[in-house]
Amino acid sequence: MILNTLSEVKKFSENQINKFKEILLSAGEVQEKTFEGLIAKNPKIVIIDNLENPKGIGALKIPYDNHRDKVFRLSKSTVDPNLFKYELGWVVSLEKGNGNKIMALLVDNNHRIYATVRKDNTTMIYLLKKNKFSQEGVPYLSDRGTYELLLFIR
Repeated sequence: MILNTLSEVKKFSENQINKFKEILLSAGEVQEKTFEGLIAKNPKIVIIDNLENPKGIGALKIPYDNHRDKVFRLSKSTVDPNLFKYELGWVVSLEKGNGNKIMALLVDNNHRIYATVRKDNTTMIYLLKKNKFSQEGVPYLSDRGTYELLLFIR
C-alpha cells in the first residue's frame, strides 16, 4: 500500500504524480521546469489519506549536487553537504493538523536529511525542530524571491 507511507515515486500512477505536481505548483513549492527532473530521480513521497484528493503531501527529494552544495555554501554551513542524500521538501498540508503526520512519515528513517525553509514559516520551523532538525549556518536570500531561507539538518 502506498497511501500514508513513504514510497518511491515510481510506485505511483501518472495521474497520482500529476495531482502531486498540481498541488505543489498551486502552493508555490516547486518550479515547473525543475519538477520533471527531480521526479525522474525517483524521490520518496508521501500522499496523505486519499490518492486522488490528498489531504497532504511531502517528499524526500534527491537533490542535484550543485543545488545541495549551493544551499550549504550560501548558509555558510561548516557541515559537509555530501553527507546528505535527501532533501526534505514539497511539504503541503491541505487540512489543518496534517503537518505532523507528513513529517512523521518523512523522517521515520536513518537517513541524514536537510531542509530549507522560509525564515518566516514558523509552522514548518516548529515541525522541523520537533522532529530533531537543527538550524545550521545563517539565513540567506532565496534566488526564487525576496525572502530569506534557513538551512536545517538532521
